[in-house]
This record gives sequence, structure tokens and C-alpha cells, in this order.
Amino acid sequence: MRRALGTVLCIVVAVGLAMPAAAWNQNSGLNYGNTNFLDAILPPPGVYLDNYVAYYHSDEFKDADGNKLPLDNELSLLVYVPQLTWIADLGLPRGMIFGVTGLLPVVNANLDSDLGMVASNDNLGDLMLGVFVASHAGKPFANLGNGFDLYLAAEVDVYMPTGQYDKKFTINPGNNFFTIEPFVKFTVTMPHGFSFSMRHHLAFNTENDEYLGDDGQTHDLKPGIMYHFNYCFAKTLDFISPNLRLGAMGYYGKQLTDDELDGRDMKDSKEQIFGIGPGIQYVGKGWVLSLKTYFESAAENKAEGERVVLRLSLPF
Repeated sequence: MRRALGTVLCIVVAVGLAMPAAAWNQNSGLNYGNTNFLDAILPPPGVYLDNYVAYYHSDEFKDADGNKLPLDNELSLLVYVPQLTWIADLGLPRGMIFGVTGLLPVVNANLDSDLGMVASNDNLGDLMLGVFVASHAGKPFANLGNGFDLYLAAEVDVYMPTGQYDKKFTINPGNNFFTIEPFVKFTVTMPHGFSFSMRHHLAFNTENDEYLGDDGQTHDLKPGIMYHFNYCFAKTLDFISPNLRLGAMGYYGKQLTDDELDGRDMKDSKEQIFGIGPGIQYVGKGWVLSLKTYFESAAENKAEGERVVLRLSLPF
């Protein structure tokens, strides 16, 4: 189940909410840190609504070498991402469940740039639809012994260029290209309330045929393949409540291939980002609330800043 962007777009759409880059070429809706606590343990069959609210701020835009771009540039993003998920028990092996999920981000971007970068005033991002198989609560994929249980999930998401996009803006809520993103994730639960979760994504993009180049002309731009992962190490705070967890978590993204402009590789176009921070989660009766804060570093061709993600999961 995709808890989204960055997007929480970011988010942009970062939820997830991914972060818009200084080059602005990768899909802004990739999941950087939107989901992490017990990530591969899904709820029982039913219909669920995840609500993500993400805030992102950066005043450091980095170039391909990780150096800060000149002059003053400041970006703030506020993103709301509703995600609807249907989960069914189809009698799959090892108690795995099947599901379909979709999300549509709403974005508010403010960009103040001495370099002339401009953000769109539009708000609707790209629609994402996905299908998955996963373990769910109480039915681990495997018992590893000594109180250790393994949960697994696999998903394929498709981001469709339904959002608002205008080539004259540096930041848009929509991306104007398709992204196909398969990913796998796992959670290992341990004795004494410890757990470790991780997810690994590969994002494959089609061409944006409305890319405005430095020459003022319209070109075809294909963003390169993007690898990124989220991670989380958490512990229940049993002295307060076994339903309360505290975690250390984060994300990393590394572009594996160059962007292509009119079919030719663009030198120094690869993006990179690392984020780490604390988070807290409470599991109620049928609902889950989490709050996470991330501090970014090692950015290349991206903005580098801070992100806060609030997530509320509710059953229908």
C-alpha cells in the first residue's frame, strides 16, 4: 500500500510527500519517507483511507556536485494526499492479501528565487494507481524463530500525467510524464517490541514532451531511472502504552542513469538525497496516527531541507 509525496509528493508531492529537485526533472510524487513504521504489515481485508499532510522547506538548492546554487532561493511546500486502498483475501499462499490503491495530491507551493525560478499556482497533482500483494497483521510471511517474524509486500504503482503542468514554471503539481514504479518492502518484528522495516523502489519514466530548455525552446526530456529506499528502526514504549512507538527513520535516493534530452544523455543530471529523523506512531482501535520529521543532506541536483509528515489511517 503506497503512502505517498512527496505525492507525500515529496512530497512534491513527498505522499509520497518526493522533493522537487533543483533540476526539477524527476517525478515529484515519489515516496521519500512517507511510510516506514511496520511498513510491510498491512491491515486486514477492507477499505481504508490514508490522509497525508506534509510540509517541506528548503533554502539550499544544490547542483550536480552538491554545492549550493548562488543567491537566495527558498521553497516551501504544503501537500495533502488522500489515498484510498481496497484489500481483499483471495486465498493466496502464506496468507498473503491482494489490494488496489490510488491517491491524488493537492499541492501548495511557494518559491522565492533570485535565479528566476517560478512555482505554479495550480494545485492538482498526478493520479497514482497501484496493485499489491502483502502480508497482513497476525499472518507473517515466515517465522524466523526466537520471536522474530518476517512480513513481505510487493507493489507496482503507475503515476499518470493527470496533474496541472505548464512548461514555463520551474515547479508544477503535475509532471507531464508517466512513471512506472515497482517496489518491494519487508518488516521484521522482534522480541520486546523492536521492529525494522525497509522498502526499495525503482522508478522508470517516460518522456516529458513539453520541457522548456535553456534555449527557450520546447524539447523532449526523459528523466533517468531513480532508485530510492525508506527505512525505519522502531521500539514500542511499553512503559506508556504498547500501542505507542518511537522510531529512527529516513530515506535515500540515487538516480542511476542520466536524463535524456531529445534522445541524448544530459551530463551532470543525476539526482541524490539522504534524509534522517525521528518519528512517533500510535495505533488506536482501527486507526493509526504517525508524525515524522526529516533532515536532509548529501543533495545533488535537488533542494535540501526539512520535511514533516503527518499520516492518519482510517477504516471505511
